Amino acid sequence: MHTSHVTRREQLVRAALLLLVLGVVVALVVVDRRRGDDLPEGVDPAAPTPRPTFTVDTREPSAGATTDAGGRTPGRGGTRKPGRTPRTEAPEEVPTPPPDIEAIACRKLQESVDVRVVSFNTHRSFGGIATVAQEIRSLEPDVVLLQEVDRFHGRTGGIDQVAYFADALGMQGTFSPNVVQGSGQYGTAILSRFDILDSGRFPLPNAAGGEPRGLQWAGLEIGGQEVRVYNTHLQNKLVGLRESQGRYVAGILAGEEAPTILGGDMNATANTPTVGPLLAHLVDAWPLAGSGPEGTGPNGSRIDFVMASPTLTPQRAQVLRSSVSDHARVFVDYVVPASTDCPTRTRKG
Repeated sequence: MHTSHVTRREQLVRAALLLLVLGVVVALVVVDRRRGDDLPEGVDPAAPTPRPTFTVDTREPSAGATTDAGGRTPGRGGTRKPGRTPRTEAPEEVPTPPPDIEAIACRKLQESVDVRVVSFNTHRSFGGIATVAQEIRSLEPDVVLLQEVDRFHGRTGGIDQVAYFADALGMQGTFSPNVVQGSGQYGTAILSRFDILDSGRFPLPNAAGGEPRGLQWAGLEIGGQEVRVYNTHLQNKLVGLRESQGRYVAGILAGEEAPTILGGDMNATANTPTVGPLLAHLVDAWPLAGSGPEGTGPNGSRIDFVMASPTLTPQRAQVLRSSVSDHARVFVDYVVPASTDCPTRTRKG
């Protein structure tokens, strides 16, 4: 009894499967015939069907034409006859950019830009490089000019301080060594959130008993133009040598045609033969936009400066004491005016 019952069940299952297969075959045949009926005369139904491409009809409806409920015009490609495949047409060509697209992009770049410049003698970051980085970051700068920076120097743990600051601040950085002792270097650094197009260094005059000093520079692309940024740290003990260095820097600035910013530790005040020649070409931001205490150096004098071309307008200047350096931080907010030309240089590789 049990065996005959299983046999009848198997027979029922096989019969159901057979009916299912026959139904699928019939359905496929019907669909294939319908597809063949829709093809134009002379077209092989077995031939592969080309992929259709469609274009949008942008012509206005003729006078008196009617539209269906979907807003389409009968007889104009808007309404299809049931069971018919729409005509295929050549794809619409992609329009080419206008010939003056570069000029349009250039004009977009020609807008004034607000730039915050910070100058800071870090005292080699002896007080803690992480704290120095935080004190700079708290000012939210766009351009940073640093003096007394070590790189791979044993006295500061062999750290590449320039790379450290650039990483901590999310900026590009460039270094200018003034003193090299074995693998250790000591000098100045420029950090920027703008692209650095190029950079270099002018060695400053030196004499017996003096420490090698330099004038660091970097070309920054700001608002579609190149702005030249200079950074220096003048001689601290030999007054005559410091004055000679100040005049030398002034001579370089006199030949500068690009908008210019100069910052650094001048080791001299504004009313001295050291800084005086610089102010013959650039404008000291502090008298125009400074507020609060102005002392920057260890003795409370204002010896750290940020100055710029007359075309760059200072909006605000302030001095903030540091908890780890013997110098204060100085920042100036400038408005860099819109460029009249498009940039022609690219960032250095």
